[in-house]
Amino acid sequence: MEGLEYKQLAERESLSELSLKLRYTLNAKKVDVGKLKYDKHRLTIKRSYQKASRSQADSDSSIVERIQMLNNHFQNR
Repeated sequence: MEGLEYKQLAERESLSELSLKLRYTLNAKKVDVGKLKYDKHRLTIKRSYQKASRSQADSDSSIVERIQMLNNHFQNR
């Protein structure tokens, strides 16, 4: 599934590149290339699949650590 989403993203990038060239050929006044980059979309796809692949044990230990930190915090008050 992740590969399919990357493929769709690559297709959108190629279409945006073609549209950028078309705008230049039609003498557009203002073009913002930053709007046509999909780096943020790549990162969100990567993060969503990395969260799914993490193990449950890691999250359990992090919850225990958070509880211990909270206990220590409130003991110091």
